[in-house]
Amino acid sequence: MVRQRSGIAMAAMVMAGFVAVAFAQGAASQQTGAARQGGTPPAGQSRVGGTPIPGANEPPKSIFREAWTRAPLSQPITQDNLANQNLTLHIYGDATQIRKAMHPLDDYTYTGETTTNWALTVSDKANLWDVTRGGKIRFKTQNTGYRFLHVVIKTADGKYFASEEGAGESSVWIETDFIFQDLHWRNLLMTDTPSNASNRRQPDPKRVPIIPTTKGAPDLTQIDEVGFSDLMEGGWIPATSRVAAFELFGKAVGRKQ
Repeated sequence: MVRQRSGIAMAAMVMAGFVAVAFAQGAASQQTGAARQGGTPPAGQSRVGGTPIPGANEPPKSIFREAWTRAPLSQPITQDNLANQNLTLHIYGDATQIRKAMHPLDDYTYTGETTTNWALTVSDKANLWDVTRGGKIRFKTQNTGYRFLHVVIKTADGKYFASEEGAGESSVWIETDFIFQDLHWRNLLMTDTPSNASNRRQPDPKRVPIIPTTKGAPDLTQIDEVGFSDLMEGGWIPATSRVAAFELFGKAVGRKQ
């Protein structure tokens, strides 16, 4: 009886060993197949068939949210209208023509009186911004008159870019997210530099055209300024861009001293 029980126990152990080996081989085969399909996924990122799994990465953190000051109407908009005074305001175009409007529930930009293309951006004296790995900007807008609000950035190398995508018209306030790495970019012409030497008109050093030109590829790891523009002149109240707030998500990177 004892010998019979010992034989049964030995057989069970051998069977368990076979099961363990088969399981290990199967797991290794699955890993090899996954590697063939999509390669080794980056640290902290899961993949199925080479496609990143939504939500597998830690979402980008909010760096700042600017919603202006609760203050009476101001034209032009100025640095004092920034609620976050760690930011620096930059106006391109005629700086006197963009208004910070005030209604009972919202403070917002009003660009209906602009007579040139314009852009509004902010920067941080202490930091650049890395907006890769899902970095995004969120606009709260109510645009009218065929106005599309585009993302505008300046990179650390001094180049300007505007997104092809933009937030369009709406009859109420809406919030729109733009993922930086998913946007299509255009180089933004910011100086009046005729490209043909035979042009009769001489360049005007005071003119800032703010014109999107060729396709661009900005370095999204070093953003110096971020903001917006509809890349058009104003058309009074029927045709204006209104921005009640904008929020940047990504990572702050200290500027080199």
